[in-house]
Amino acid sequence: MKQDNNFIINFDNKSHSSAKFSIYRYWRHLHRQQRAFIIAIGLLCVWIYVGYYKNSLNSIEYTSDEYQREKINKEKETWRNKQHLKNQLSKSQIKKQYFSTPTNAHRIAVRDAMKHAWKAYRTYAWGYDELQSISKTPSTWFGLGLTIIDSIDTLYIMNMTEEYREAREWIEKSFDLDSNSVDKYNSHFEVTIRILGGLLSIYHLTADEIFLKRAIELGDRLLLNFNTPSGLPLAQINIKRKKPSAYRWTSDSATAEVGTVQLEMRDLSRVSNDKKYENAADKLVATLHNQSKYDGLVPIFISPLTGQFSGEVVSFGARGDSYYEYLLKQWLQTGRKRSLFWDDWIESIEGVRKHLWRVAYPEKFYFVGELMSMSTFSPKMDHLACFLPGNMAFGWSFRSDLSYLLDMAKELTKTCYQMYVKQSTGLSPEIAYFNIDSNSNESTIIVRANDVHNLLRPEFIESLYYMYHLTGDKIYQEWGWNVFQSFEKYTRQTDGYSSINDVRNKENVRPRDKMESYFLAETLKYFYLLFDATNLFPFDQWVFNTEAHPLPIYND
Repeated sequence: MKQDNNFIINFDNKSHSSAKFSIYRYWRHLHRQQRAFIIAIGLLCVWIYVGYYKNSLNSIEYTSDEYQREKINKEKETWRNKQHLKNQLSKSQIKKQYFSTPTNAHRIAVRDAMKHAWKAYRTYAWGYDELQSISKTPSTWFGLGLTIIDSIDTLYIMNMTEEYREAREWIEKSFDLDSNSVDKYNSHFEVTIRILGGLLSIYHLTADEIFLKRAIELGDRLLLNFNTPSGLPLAQINIKRKKPSAYRWTSDSATAEVGTVQLEMRDLSRVSNDKKYENAADKLVATLHNQSKYDGLVPIFISPLTGQFSGEVVSFGARGDSYYEYLLKQWLQTGRKRSLFWDDWIESIEGVRKHLWRVAYPEKFYFVGELMSMSTFSPKMDHLACFLPGNMAFGWSFRSDLSYLLDMAKELTKTCYQMYVKQSTGLSPEIAYFNIDSNSNESTIIVRANDVHNLLRPEFIESLYYMYHLTGDKIYQEWGWNVFQSFEKYTRQTDGYSSINDVRNKENVRPRDKMESYFLAETLKYFYLLFDATNLFPFDQWVFNTEAHPLPIYND
């Protein structure tokens, strides 16, 4: 009987000549309906498998998402705990400082000068770096509102509350490291001491977190400059593009530029509880410390690529000055526990005594000269070197057995004052030369035509501040008041202040149309502190960076 079931596969069909089983042969002999049935069954199996596989994937993805969410939540919680601890540690170190309105006449006069300078900047250059006080136009340098940040701690110390609030608001709302105005190469050193130093200082004085936030933003970009074989920072950085660079004309940096950024980077680590900034500073310190020196003295240029000093000029003026200043101040900042800083500093002072310390005739003024070719003495002293007497007296205050430090400081302070009073305006030239020939008829202090400008510099006032508060001798306040009156008479303009071109000609000083940010940040601040009967920043608790921004001394 013929089978009508088309769904039965007859595996006994052996009509092919070959006895071996072949799916192909059987498939060919299957009825069309049988083939369709098999295909349908196969598709059903595939559909069931795919559905099961997709559900399995969804289950895996769900489990993975849950795991990831749980992991992220745990990481967030850990971060929050660390952040809370960091904030607690930071706040335990930072205590808001309070300053009263001045009552004595000299400090009131200085505060009025600050008001006059700030009002002019506020009117004609707000948000720009500096004021051109004669033309009443703004000047752009960094593109970061330099005068605001550089002088905000001065405003706070002088209790100029309205001006301080304006400056704080600008820093909170308008300080922008990504603006087009910052798209340029600027000095790593200047940005560090003025902007970073200013932000750190005002944070320590106010405990306001916005200043710490801005300092960290800037510090992270400045840190890129330390990525060199020696650990010494390159000379320039484009902050917006985050690109470090050497100078276009040389791969070397000034010794002062690489040796005057450690206080700020170390302090940034302390307030942020992130060691990376201090680590960079310490690597830099090790490189400088390990280089050979000439009785503690070093040339004014150094290569960030090799870490080797270059050139043969030694100076406590331009390009060399604050390298020596920071040796002592780093020793103080770290609680006087890292002897290498003191050792390098005291060795450099011994080098001054041996190679640079001279007397000028006929008035017998002691001064610090320079070395050319590491051996030839030059009787040249920059006004910048007038920081040194204050620095030596500062060191003496911690080692009073080294009486020669104070003796030298007194003599050099007197000489720096003579650089002022010997000029008809009562203001110092930028550079002076000294007569070291006792048989010469030349005057003791010689000023050359190219050096007769005054740039509103603070170094002498800085030393007067230290000398007065360390010795209690009011002669230093008297000298300071005389110099302040000269600044008022010859540099004060209708709007703000201006550096001048000729300190010898009181009838025509020829203003330079420039009010330096450091005039507000340093010069007026040191005047204000000098005229206070008590030291507002005790020397065992605070250390000033080279831009006069006070930073705390740590115990380690």
